[in-house]
Amino acid sequence: MSDPEYTPSEEDVLLCRSRTIGIVKTVLEIDKNEFNIFDVGGQRNERRKWIHCFDEVTAVIFVAALSEYDQVIPRPFPSV
Repeated sequence: MSDPEYTPSEEDVLLCRSRTIGIVKTVLEIDKNEFNIFDVGGQRNERRKWIHCFDEVTAVIFVAALSEYDQVIPRPFPSV
């Protein structure tokens, strides 16, 4: 990977993962249309940081790993 000539394979791209901390904005231009993509941390303590990203939103895309589609976020149990 440190080789300047390294080119990742399709498998490398599919298996890579990086934890999102905060908000990461990516701008894509496709056919003269600009798309602003926000990658936001999904951890509970990160959510308060990205709620403002939904102002003037026209579409939302949720992405989840196939290996994690059926997992739930642990919630603290209420004390009785």
